[in-house]
Amino acid sequence: MPVNQEKSAKVLLKMWRPFLLFLLVTFVAAQVHIKVAAPENFDDDDEETDSVPVQVVPLQRNERTNPCYLKRCGRGEECILDENINAKCVCIRECEDELDERFRVCSVRNETFASECHLDRAKCLCKNGDHECKHSSPKKLRLDYYGACKEMTSCEDWELKQFPGRMRDWTFVVMKEMARRNELGDYLELLRTANADDHHTDAVIWKFCNLDVRPQDRHVSRRELLMVIATIKPLEHCLVPFLNKCDDNSDHTITLDEWGTCLELDQGHLADKCEAIHNRAKRT
Repeated sequence: MPVNQEKSAKVLLKMWRPFLLFLLVTFVAAQVHIKVAAPENFDDDDEETDSVPVQVVPLQRNERTNPCYLKRCGRGEECILDENINAKCVCIRECEDELDERFRVCSVRNETFASECHLDRAKCLCKNGDHECKHSSPKKLRLDYYGACKEMTSCEDWELKQFPGRMRDWTFVVMKEMARRNELGDYLELLRTANADDHHTDAVIWKFCNLDVRPQDRHVSRRELLMVIATIKPLEHCLVPFLNKCDDNSDHTITLDEWGTCLELDQGHLADKCEAIHNRAKRT
């Protein structure tokens, strides 16, 4: 390969890497239905519905006899047994020390925490008015993105203008990569139709349906996008402005029509295929 072509290929790969990661993360998140706490102004109303499995300390040989076995505690909490052997949720008493910088997270108040556990514990302490709370507003103690906090560059108008085309192309690239790995399953027909369309419409619809998982209501909420945002935001500075632009009526959800408009698809080619896509996902 000529030197100039090789350099161009490396630059292109570097540009595509964040979005390839974005699309792969959304696919994995859709399959396992990951639940995470919402950041500020991302669906605040249902924040407290999140719960996580607790670590059970066996009371007897059969841990199912432990009252904590069926107890569900919120984020930043763990289950303990009180003096009457009743299950009780309390703020996590101690998070494991994380020396690996890869476990660090950044909150929406631009504060770095050693791990997500440390962030969740801090929020729990403040929410409960504990004397260990070091922050004035628990609502500011929310995950913004994974990794230590850093200065985020602004998304320029020309970059935002290019974003729909980049996202359409990258969605299609991920479908092809998954097909190459024999991981696309029953979606091969969608790949063929996307390949025949310059805008890769079926690939874009496929991605929307993968994001629409909790609930499957043809509306992608900010909560459903959170895992994607938290993972990719430090790598792709135009992602959040783009998603905000897609929410045309500012109702904190993105409909299929809004998704298609935002990605500059021909509305005449936009069709709701989510039911078929979700049914295929159950078979894979």
